Amino acid sequence: MKRQFLCVGLLALVSAPLFAQQDDVEARAMKDEMQRSMKELHLEAKDGPYYIAYKIVDSDRKEAHASLGSLTSSGETRNRVLSVTVRVGSYDLDNSNFSGGGLGAIEALLGSLGGGSNILPVDDNYDELRRKIWLATDAAYKKAVEDLSAKKAAQQSRNREETIPDFSKEPPRQESEVLPPIDEKLSDAEHLVRAASAVFRSLPLVQTSEAEFGVDNSTEHFLNSEGTTYIRQIPNVVFRASASLQNTTGEIFSDEYSAYGRSLSDLPSEATIVQNSNAVVERLTARRRGKAAKRYNGPVLLEGDAAAELFAHNFANQLSARSRSGGGGNALISELLTGSLGASSNPTSGLLNKVGSRVLPDFLTVVDNPQLTQADGHPLFGNYKFDEEGVPSQETVLVKDGYLKTLLTSRAPARGMLQSTGNMRERGVLPGNLFVEASKTSSREDLTKQLLDLVKARDLEYGMIIRRLSGNAALEAIRVYADGHEESVRDSRVAEITVSSFKDILAVSKDRTVYTQRGQTVSLLGVSLSLGGDLISYVVPDILFEDMTVEHVPNDTPKLPDIPSPLASN
Repeated sequence: MKRQFLCVGLLALVSAPLFAQQDDVEARAMKDEMQRSMKELHLEAKDGPYYIAYKIVDSDRKEAHASLGSLTSSGETRNRVLSVTVRVGSYDLDNSNFSGGGLGAIEALLGSLGGGSNILPVDDNYDELRRKIWLATDAAYKKAVEDLSAKKAAQQSRNREETIPDFSKEPPRQESEVLPPIDEKLSDAEHLVRAASAVFRSLPLVQTSEAEFGVDNSTEHFLNSEGTTYIRQIPNVVFRASASLQNTTGEIFSDEYSAYGRSLSDLPSEATIVQNSNAVVERLTARRRGKAAKRYNGPVLLEGDAAAELFAHNFANQLSARSRSGGGGNALISELLTGSLGASSNPTSGLLNKVGSRVLPDFLTVVDNPQLTQADGHPLFGNYKFDEEGVPSQETVLVKDGYLKTLLTSRAPARGMLQSTGNMRERGVLPGNLFVEASKTSSREDLTKQLLDLVKARDLEYGMIIRRLSGNAALEAIRVYADGHEESVRDSRVAEITVSSFKDILAVSKDRTVYTQRGQTVSLLGVSLSLGGDLISYVVPDILFEDMTVEHVPNDTPKLPDIPSPLASN
């Protein structure tokens, strides 16, 4: 039966229309080496692979960086990278989802975060591409055989209450998603970052500042042994302006502004970009002049970007069925060093045990829909036709009327979720466009009134409004008093927030904020590891919590320089 399925897959490879062009050197090299490996690759007394997947990404990137109006770097890079997946065993039990303890596990984790990638020549040399693919496949196969053997040995010493397949079966597909490349002159990018970064000259206490502009035209070729093929060309353009300053009392404040697009027309005009960069200056100045934070327990209103960031950072990042992010970096290190990472062939999210339970108020529903390109009159950038495994994207209702219905999955099944939702993205299972929908809403003015009513009822001195967050650190926090006047606060952060905290949301606004960010990062031994370039768009209303803790961030920062910045005298 296995050989019959293999023959069907290989026949699909030969007939795949996306790879029929004889002048597509990458496609020919992948197809030819795939057929040879599936037929001939095996170690003595060991099974050959039952599944192989190749992905080649050609990237052409232009970027420019500037600080305080001066260009710091500019250039264009081109590279070609191969990713290889080899599975040995069967769909029910293979080498995946396993890693032993100790340093080897840490190396395996770092390798997976790096994508297991291999650098290929950018020239279309068939023989050299074929040779590189051969070497990468051979190395991946030998590692897969070792992992499967160790996994079987580990499982023999443990009782397994349930058996979940390691990989789901999917029908072969031929997909294509090609958008026009972005044609941007490097000189124009240099002009923009100079103009935007110059606004930070008005910050006399500025420590670091930068404006950066990048255009990435990437083309992905994918092929697997089941017969699935795709070509994807989705360009990306990003602008980012950031700055930090050190207050006279020692605290370091930072803030930033980002804009994303799939074409130059998606970005704001140069005048708007400069204006929004200058808004970073205004926010930093207000924080510097703000009152020192102190511990606060009471009602908190999160407006705009802050509501979306809190939801993304503390709730949405748990919506993968196979996520370990809930334990944080230290828990992950502990899991690795003790070997418990390899103890289970199906590591899952903590929310898996909450399916069927209430996780939000009954007036809230959460839906992931990577197929949409606009919401509430704003563009979305988490849209895609198919995921990294070639599975079509789809609408997935995750929370319905407050109750968790399912989680996002890839082709690696979890308990009760044996098929992919089409959410395997570049660096893991992630949402595309995530919507928070409400059956009961209030105006933004009424939310503020509700906040002040709670303040009066609890005889509090003031309430808290947070308008911008970075993770849980408040970039713009406001004390609002009973008479309506506001007071900026510095050095504050949201504390003691968990997934369970979201069950206590009191009310949300009718209007929603469309907020885009890159996939989350994890911290490992103090090193921040980027989880790649996946864009996620969140559509989230303002959120009023009846109870939340906002605390002071301890001042553990360097002393001020002995003499002031030369900018201070200008």
